[in-house]
Amino acid sequence: MVTGKERVPVTTVMAFINPIFLFGLLAATIPIVIHLVRRTRAPRFEFPSLMFIRQIEQKTIRRRKLRNLWLLALRCLALLLLALAFSRPYFASSNRDFTSAGDTSVILLDVSYSMAYPGVFERARQAARDITTSATPRDRLALALFSSNCEVLRQPSEDKAELRALIDQAVPGLGSTDYIQALEAANSLLDEAGRGGRKVYLISDFHQPGWDRASHPPKLSRTVELIPVDVSDPQPRNVAVLDVRAAPEVYAQKYTGKVVATLAGNGGQSQPAVDATVELKLNDLTVERRQVRLEAGSATTTEFTGFNVPEGSNRATVEAFGDDFPVDNKYYFTINRIPPARVLAIETASRGRSESFFLQQSLLATDASPYELAVKTEGSVNPADLDQYRVIIINDVSGISQEMAAALKGFTGRGGGLIIAAAKHTDPAAFSKLLGNISPARVGDVAQAQGGYSLISDVSLDHPVFSAFKKGGHVAPIRVYAYHRLDLDERATALATLDNGNPLIVEGLAGSGKVLLIGTTLDNAWTDLPITPVFLPLVHQMLDYLMGRGVASSYKIGQAIVATQSSDGSAPQILDTRGEPAQANSTKEGAPAVTANETGFYRIRYHDRTDYVAVNLDTRESDLSKLDIVEFSTAVTADRKNDASLAEDTSLLTPADIESRQRLWIPLLLISLALFVAEAILARRIRIAKLIG
Repeated sequence: MVTGKERVPVTTVMAFINPIFLFGLLAATIPIVIHLVRRTRAPRFEFPSLMFIRQIEQKTIRRRKLRNLWLLALRCLALLLLALAFSRPYFASSNRDFTSAGDTSVILLDVSYSMAYPGVFERARQAARDITTSATPRDRLALALFSSNCEVLRQPSEDKAELRALIDQAVPGLGSTDYIQALEAANSLLDEAGRGGRKVYLISDFHQPGWDRASHPPKLSRTVELIPVDVSDPQPRNVAVLDVRAAPEVYAQKYTGKVVATLAGNGGQSQPAVDATVELKLNDLTVERRQVRLEAGSATTTEFTGFNVPEGSNRATVEAFGDDFPVDNKYYFTINRIPPARVLAIETASRGRSESFFLQQSLLATDASPYELAVKTEGSVNPADLDQYRVIIINDVSGISQEMAAALKGFTGRGGGLIIAAAKHTDPAAFSKLLGNISPARVGDVAQAQGGYSLISDVSLDHPVFSAFKKGGHVAPIRVYAYHRLDLDERATALATLDNGNPLIVEGLAGSGKVLLIGTTLDNAWTDLPITPVFLPLVHQMLDYLMGRGVASSYKIGQAIVATQSSDGSAPQILDTRGEPAQANSTKEGAPAVTANETGFYRIRYHDRTDYVAVNLDTRESDLSKLDIVEFSTAVTADRKNDASLAEDTSLLTPADIESRQRLWIPLLLISLALFVAEAILARRIRIAKLIG
């Protein structure tokens, strides 16, 4: 019995990479045949007597024969060594049985939706079947299907019949291609393989988006051979609807904005120009139709506007016609027609212009405003009416009553959004007493900015309130002349900070609602914010964030669809694209969630309404332009040469690896050439000696 500490005796044997060249050893008989056929015979002369013939001793004849035999030996040995050199011999350990152990191979079959192009997947299945047919009985084969993820259907096995049955059952899905993830899975399978060669058959259409060149692909193990099998269509023809930009919510019957659809000719550079028809459908009814012309590798946009939108949640689709690949011709989205959200601004009664003037102007900047703003003083608001509004703005109010403070606490506790502007009318002591339990920070004394003004220097661009400014990388300079010092609660977050370190906009939670505290005015008394281009989008972003807006009008395959809680507290039901109940999981908050695995419209059924959620393909997969297979193979394949790590464990080396390291054919070839030179010199000497003799 061999334990882990015992060493197994190892002997070496000679093996050959190209054993068929050993038949060349028969060429060594050629000089012998020539020597026998072309043997020199002395001419016969008739003499009356032998007394005139010189006697030659026997040993001289023997010495002459010995010299010719050396010439024969040189010729035979040169040909023997030449045949051995071409057979590429190597010395291997006797416990490495390459002849008895079969190869281990992994078949990676691409099932992304680009493989659904007419004829492509049938060629892919046939290529996989051919691999199983050409394998020897001892070869072990594994099968994995891959797209955006990789699924191993069969571990390495000698059962070829079962593997062929799995190949016949495979169909393309709706995922996008990820070559790197698939190769990582194959590499892991082969790391556990035993003796013999290791191969990966990558069967795919090899299109550009499947390989992200910005990432650093892992190298396949140095003992793994990558064999790409290209089954793509040589001249694909494809038109894809890549994206649709539309307002997810409208507040009037007429859609006055623009539905902008982006289309591309994604068949590759060889694709001819395509004349396509594009339709906008609303609830399965065609609303408008456009004609577009797409050149190879180009993209264009087309617009739809001025159509009527029914109340509630509406299913919208942009569909293109005119190519050979309809899988990516549809793009789904939703348009919800809802009444404007009611917003209440409470301010201090004052003479002259309202301190909410700039606030009012920002919410009336569009013809179809999503907000319905009401401005009232504290004394004219009935605390019992607060639930009629989605967001309440406390705009620097003095003299808030106990009843109003309690109503505000209940409003935020039930999920309402609250904005508090603490400015010149705000008394810190009264504020802490009445609103301290819902405010995200304690309001301190008023401070005048040194040097005349301070600037907002630190803004959380990743937060939804400031996400509109993220593309520019910064917010335009905003001057603040006076402000309240804010002392943050431990659960609060500063969204904007002055250059002196004082927080200016703070976020916190109060019950189920969100609260934003601003430490300066919402008019131009203490800051120039209301007269800058930042004010209008900032106000809209704050209101959308507090209302929970900003939800995407469409999702991608693989993303999670999370249903919000019903207004009556009941759990909504999620239905799939066929209208059947979907298998839902629960989030940490207890809301039902479903992973989108079909394109089309999912339904979320509440007690009083039904909302639609659109799910689309990852349109990067629609680009059928080819990648450079040689470049890709080089990038993911490790260099087997000049790698010292291979010397540490030769049990993982294939015969080709061992032979390439030993290179015995080189000295054999050099010796053979040297023998041919020596044979030529010796033959010339013998010939000259005969002539002289």
